[in-house]
Amino acid sequence: MDFTKLKKNVARIFSNPNTLTFILAIISIFVLYKVYAYMVTNAIRPTTLFFANTDIYEGEQITNDKVNPVEISGSFLSSQGGNLIRGVGQIYNKYVKDGYRIPQNSFFYSSAVTSLDAADSTPFTNLKDNYTIFRLPVDFHSTYGCSIMDGDYIDVYATFTMKDEDGNKTLFNNIFIKSIQVYMVVDKDGYNVFTHTREDSALEPTLLYFAVPIETYKLLEIATRGTEFDIKFYPVPRNTSYSENPEEPSIVNEGLKDLIYSQATAEN
Repeated sequence: MDFTKLKKNVARIFSNPNTLTFILAIISIFVLYKVYAYMVTNAIRPTTLFFANTDIYEGEQITNDKVNPVEISGSFLSSQGGNLIRGVGQIYNKYVKDGYRIPQNSFFYSSAVTSLDAADSTPFTNLKDNYTIFRLPVDFHSTYGCSIMDGDYIDVYATFTMKDEDGNKTLFNNIFIKSIQVYMVVDKDGYNVFTHTREDSALEPTLLYFAVPIETYKLLEIATRGTEFDIKFYPVPRNTSYSENPEEPSIVNEGLKDLIYSQATAEN
C-alpha cells in the first residue's frame, strides 16, 4: 500500500470545506443521539424511593414500619433536586427535625431529617457558663398577641402585692430584670408555638423559656413561692434594635431583690 498517496488523499478530503462540514455534521448527530438516548433511558428507568406511610412529627424516630418503598421514573428525581433522600440508610432510625412534619405519603427530604445527636440538641445546649433556664408562665395576651418570639430580648416586670389584714396592697409594679433573651415559647403540650407543625395543636403560648444567671434564677424561684407577699412576673418586649445590641441581664430594683431574699431567710 502506498501510504504517501493515502495521506495525500486524506489531506485532500479534509481540505475540502464541503466534505469537512458533512463529516462534522455526522459526528454531531451521533453525539446528540447518544446524549438523547442516555437521557431517555434515565427518564424511564425505574428508581426505588421511600415514602412515609403515616404522619411523622418533629422529634419522632423514623422506624422501618413507618416507611414504604415505591418505584418511580427517573424524570421525577431530576425535578426534585438534590434535597430528596434516595438511600434507605439515610432514613431508617433517623429523626424528624424540630419544626418539621413528614406527612403521610410524602417522600423524605434531607431538610426534614436529622441524626439522634442533632435531634437531642436543643436551644439550651449552648448556654453561657453559670446560666440556666427559667420558665415563666404566660398566655396569648401577656406575650402581646404571641408577638414575643425566640431570640427576642425582653424585660421582666414585676407586680408585688403584700398580703395583710386590710387586704392586698400593691407596693411595686415596674421593671425588675432587664435584657433577657427568650429561648423558646411553647404551648401546653411543650411544642414551640413558632415552629411546631401539629395541625391539631393550638398555638396558645403557656411558657416562656429564657436564660438568666444562676443567682437570678434562684431569686425568681424564691419569688414565685409566695408567702406573705405575692409577686407576678410578666414579659415586656424590647425593640428590634435593642435585640441586635443587647446588654447583659441585670436586676434593676435592688430593694425588691433584698426583700425577696429576706423572705427566704425568714422561711428558713
